[in-house]
Amino acid sequence: MKYILHPPRFIQAILIFAVMVGVLACESEAQDLRFTQYNAIPTSVNPAFAGSMDKARLVSVYRNQWASMPGSYVGWHVAHDWYNRDLNSGFGILFSQEEAGAGGLNTTRFSAQYAYEIPLGNGWRLRPALQAGMGNRSIDMQRLTFGDQLIRGDNVSTLEDRPSVAQNYFDFGTGMLLLGEYTWLGVSFDHLNTPDESLNPMFIDPMDVLTSVHGGFRMPLVDHLRNVNYGDMVIAFNYMKQDQFDQLDLGVYYDTKPLSIGLWYKGLPFGHTIEGGADVDAVSLLLGYGANDWKVGYSYDMTLNKLGLATTGGSHEIVLSYTWQTERRNKPQMPRYVPCATF
Repeated sequence: MKYILHPPRFIQAILIFAVMVGVLACESEAQDLRFTQYNAIPTSVNPAFAGSMDKARLVSVYRNQWASMPGSYVGWHVAHDWYNRDLNSGFGILFSQEEAGAGGLNTTRFSAQYAYEIPLGNGWRLRPALQAGMGNRSIDMQRLTFGDQLIRGDNVSTLEDRPSVAQNYFDFGTGMLLLGEYTWLGVSFDHLNTPDESLNPMFIDPMDVLTSVHGGFRMPLVDHLRNVNYGDMVIAFNYMKQDQFDQLDLGVYYDTKPLSIGLWYKGLPFGHTIEGGADVDAVSLLLGYGANDWKVGYSYDMTLNKLGLATTGGSHEIVLSYTWQTERRNKPQMPRYVPCATF
């Protein structure tokens, strides 16, 4: 059985994609926490991944960035997504909590995601998506040290009036994903409405639009003469831009099911330094294991920028994932391939 693409749907999808690409010209301003194992929690990068699998998925990721530095950047995300064949749609929810610095600067987000799946035939699928939610940014002033404490001793209470402050905001994003049996390519835009996250009511601090272009290819390693499968080689990339910051992540996996080993390069290969050379931020090592519907992954980022590994202590990341079947299959159905890496 082959799926037939109706022309109006195809035209609608192309128009949506054109509008999204046009957003690339938007200016914006802050930087979000970036995960090494974003493939394990893909809806945190692109809402179009919501319901991309036949099974429901629950994923949690924890990251401790620059663990040896005081007030390190710590964050964790929890994502749940599922697919409804009757509606030809994917749904997802995403919760995130991030804390930076000794002052307890916190960012909390909750988002709902929707993706509509357009079958293109021969196993290809096009998935435009929307994301909307609420965010909160706050700081615990009680955890800060003020100048009078430094003079009189930081164990004494400050004379400053330091009430904690918070800012709530609405957040909106969108994405598009093209999936095939061995290939995927996506683009997403987060903080499209550039919400104000300022903690000072006298100033406006709009968030920067975060643009991500990502994709990859899965190549089965098969000896056809002996009819032996040696696993898969997966190549992936993710280019991110947020105001003045941009970074290219390049990764390669050896996926043997249940074991996966990965290596990631983070930076820009050329032309991003004064000398015109490579700007290398980190190299990441990744190890994943998946048994049945459970998966666990660990990655370690070795800092290679000017701060150095001895100063930062690198970054640690742990992923836990669980999938389960939600719909009964009373008759054979077209398989929905998901070639992406799962760690």
